Amino acid sequence: MARLILGLLVALALAFSPGRGRLGCDTACSEPAENPSEQKPSKERQQARPEFKAAGVCARCHVVSVLEWGVSKHVAADTNCQKCHGPSKGHVANERNEVKPDRLPRGPLIARTCIGCHDDGCPKTLQTNTCQKCHHVHALVNPNERVAGDDERLALLLARWGRFRKHLESGDREVQLAQWKAAQGEFENALKQIPGNHQASTRLAMCKRRLNPVIPGCKIIGKEFDAQIGLPKEVMVAGHDIAMVLVPPGQFDLGADHLVDARPVHTVDVEAFYLGKFEMTQAQWKALMSTNPSIHQGKEFPQAGRMPVEHVSWNDCQAMIQRLNERVPGGGFRLPTEAEWEYACRAASDSPLDHRALEQFAWFRGNSLRQPAGKATSQNPDTWAPRPVGTKKPNRWGLYDMQGNVSEWCSSFYRPYLYDAKDGRESLDKAGLRVLRGGHFADSAESLDPALRHPERPHRRYRWNGLRLARSVSGP
Repeated sequence: MARLILGLLVALALAFSPGRGRLGCDTACSEPAENPSEQKPSKERQQARPEFKAAGVCARCHVVSVLEWGVSKHVAADTNCQKCHGPSKGHVANERNEVKPDRLPRGPLIARTCIGCHDDGCPKTLQTNTCQKCHHVHALVNPNERVAGDDERLALLLARWGRFRKHLESGDREVQLAQWKAAQGEFENALKQIPGNHQASTRLAMCKRRLNPVIPGCKIIGKEFDAQIGLPKEVMVAGHDIAMVLVPPGQFDLGADHLVDARPVHTVDVEAFYLGKFEMTQAQWKALMSTNPSIHQGKEFPQAGRMPVEHVSWNDCQAMIQRLNERVPGGGFRLPTEAEWEYACRAASDSPLDHRALEQFAWFRGNSLRQPAGKATSQNPDTWAPRPVGTKKPNRWGLYDMQGNVSEWCSSFYRPYLYDAKDGRESLDKAGLRVLRGGHFADSAESLDPALRHPERPHRRYRWNGLRLARSVSGP
């Protein structure tokens, strides 16, 4: 009976999970409220939380195991996953499962773990050589026996998920009819059943944005809105002629096994953000800074205004961004992180670099030779030159020149992977090498690999280094 209810609960958790590796634990894994005066959770919610709270970060991925383990008496005994498996920090950080838990007992070794608490052996049989004749490896109860006192708690949780499902489905029907206000109400009711659920929270934010489609400091271009988050797919920075494209939220595998400093390949979550449709041009830079630092300008380059600004350092970019944020309502402009940059460059593609197709999308050594070439040699930097932005095909998300033309500064420090935006690598105040991405007009095709990381001193200026603006998503 308990196993049947448990199976149903797992199915519901899977059906309404907020994303890969986070199966329905948005509420259960949350920390308790810091303010004790806040309203106490309902009886149902209190009953639903103990095993997930005790399991901590392990509950993000191992939902089935945590549910099975939760019906035993070990939660009340104040044990947890780490007591058997160790902190396993490397395993938690590496979502590709390349790093195993610190301790992974199997077969007879499981009994040795149990003996750590039951030093006299099984309380019933006194056996010390095995536990699995009577116990499931995680549930720690006999699966053939009814679990006293737990059916009611699980039934209450199932009922909550059922009410949640009805509100979520009703909200989705209203979305199909573009009834944003009614949909908002349904998603709010869903969150009353499962507070903090990622799916319902995302849908609620989408409805609020559709009801108030305003991006501070930007003009909405076209009528296309992202169906998932409710933001316009393209905007123009007011008064500055800078087009930006919405990059949708998602997960992707950052890095590459064939590049030493891009290892290990690991999964990264990226929130939605806006990214420049084109690299910043010389004309756009000059309009903001009143100067044009680029090498490629003058009589030899009649289209210089539409060519990417270059010969700018990371520090120069920060000064320009500060000025732009002072002039545009809402501000928030910045350089992309290197994780955001690679995610946008790949545009949901896992395909390897195709040198034959590269010429359709990028300016690089193979097609950016200056004409006439004259006495150009491979040692002469004037042999090649950048081209006006947007003259090649865009990638699948509508972004031009993500590879080639000029290398693009990112906000990130050059630090080893695993990538973690919270480990200080996105600090703007500390000294250290910063990352450039994408390759440039004089690079070989191999140097345009989306995963290639190039470190550079933040004060250095070169004729092949430029930038592309980013801006975080604002609003609900």
